[in-house]
Amino acid sequence: MSRLLKKLLVVGSIAFIPSQAFTQTSSPQVDTGLATPEGHDVNFAVGGYEYVEPGDTSISIHGPKFGVGYTGTMSLNSRQHWFVQTDARGLFGSTTYDGWCSPFLITPDSRSPNGWALDLGDYSPCSESGDKDWYLEGRARVGKDFIGRKWGWSPDIGLGIRHLSNGVTGVAGFRTDDYLYVPVGMTARTIVASNHTLSFNLEYDYLLRGWQTTRHSKLGGGDVPATQIAPAFTIEGFSDVSFDQHSGWALRAGGKYQMTRRWSLEPEYIHWNVSASPVSYETATFTVNGITVRQQLGAYEPMNSTNEFVVKLGFRF
Repeated sequence: MSRLLKKLLVVGSIAFIPSQAFTQTSSPQVDTGLATPEGHDVNFAVGGYEYVEPGDTSISIHGPKFGVGYTGTMSLNSRQHWFVQTDARGLFGSTTYDGWCSPFLITPDSRSPNGWALDLGDYSPCSESGDKDWYLEGRARVGKDFIGRKWGWSPDIGLGIRHLSNGVTGVAGFRTDDYLYVPVGMTARTIVASNHTLSFNLEYDYLLRGWQTTRHSKLGGGDVPATQIAPAFTIEGFSDVSFDQHSGWALRAGGKYQMTRRWSLEPEYIHWNVSASPVSYETATFTVNGITVRQQLGAYEPMNSTNEFVVKLGFRF
């Protein structure tokens, strides 16, 4: 680890640490149990989440989640209390979509080879449930313990990646998101009731880049009957469309109670907020009166937020 990284991490943590926390570890009153414990932890999680796109046609994707996680911690410098930590989690479940749907229609367009342009009709409320939904997340962080008489303070910084998969209309993996982000966190740790450890964690995640792909090609096509103002037409299919997301953040807060030497209980709250993407284009192919046309359609990923709450039962070994 470079000296510059160490200095940046230490300086960035000073504003969060009370002066008494800088007691030297050689003091006989210092409790070394306040340091970040080395070893391995696995956990089993249960909770729920809600993804929201606000606005006049707001949507919500929500449901319960179940999963597992792993955290591994080892010392980089035991004398100066530097440590490295990796963690991974996976949560899975079925969700319900509550939002809006609109039918495809065609409108006259003299510039089109078949004389028509593909468009959307009026929006109406719609809902569906049973969609497969899951995400995987992995992080690597480096941190340092500052141990006081009653509290240990452990700032850390690292790199994380998150992969989310949403199913829709019976198509698994219809929509996927990948986030690359920088987590910056602080853990406060103390000893309570018969030498049990209680800790609190607060973390801010800065989104470096997000990639989102919607697989419209998996929806296929179909026939649309004629109306009083338009002939029948056939949707042959759509291409997939991808978006880049350049701005976003997350806030995580949690607590952990070490009930025994091996077992712990940990509630956690996570809030993601991601800004809208630039416009991208997909290709729609449709046929009217035997003439097939490919038309470019613009779309973007709206601003969205996700709220997640889980409770984890952990086992240390």
